[in-house]
Amino acid sequence: MRLAVRGVLACVSFVLLAISAAAQSTTLIVHHNANLREDHSTGSAINGHLIPGDELTAIDPAKSQGFWHVRAANGAEGWVYQTLVHVQEQDEIPTVPTTTGVATSVDPTWTKPPIAGSVLHGPSGQTCPADGEAGGDLETNKRKNRRDTPSSYHSVTFSALQSVPFPDASTDRKNWTVAQLAQIAPFEGIPVSVVGFIVAVKNQSGGGGEATDCHFNTTDFVDTHVALVATAGDGENNSIVVEPTPAFTRNTPRGSLPRSNH
Repeated sequence: MRLAVRGVLACVSFVLLAISAAAQSTTLIVHHNANLREDHSTGSAINGHLIPGDELTAIDPAKSQGFWHVRAANGAEGWVYQTLVHVQEQDEIPTVPTTTGVATSVDPTWTKPPIAGSVLHGPSGQTCPADGEAGGDLETNKRKNRRDTPSSYHSVTFSALQSVPFPDASTDRKNWTVAQLAQIAPFEGIPVSVVGFIVAVKNQSGGGGEATDCHFNTTDFVDTHVALVATAGDGENNSIVVEPTPAFTRNTPRGSLPRSNH
């Protein structure tokens, strides 16, 4: 899956531009415990049981009354309800795009738009301020939670992002020295766009959550980590991770975001 990303440099919230994928497979993947029924009705006899991960072949190209007519790996045929399965996507592996007219380095003189924060309205009526939980890494959090959209972006190569100076420092920006902050200051906040390939998508639900989102930990109120690489076939260890925030995903049309493979 190839992804074009627009974002603000050193800020992990981003705007998804395009995802190229082909979803023309007749293979269905079970994602919830399901019954394989004799007919397309919840009242019909059960021919078998399906578990998450089972692969089914669609016998008919279209659903009937919300049911898929399918064949299981063991040859058993029957009907399964549409919400319990999804169509397996076959990703196209496009050629690496040319970089003609795309900057091979990030120019520190490019304009840096002012930050506009986004308050997160969490579960049970709770709210989380734009700079995250009090006592957290506030300067990082307000950049992750920004909601402003630049009027234009600078197209850069993947290697241009990789070559931006970054200090050998703690992961908590609040603990950085003045000298360490000075390393990223010339580049931080520049709007850029880059083309890459997705190798992993991980919704950060469960666990203790992050201070960015005031430690909310349910699916709709946490960041999603998207690992982006330069070339199809590269591993996650060579990726740049971008983090769509809950506010971003909530305002993005369903189907335009990559699904989690966590």
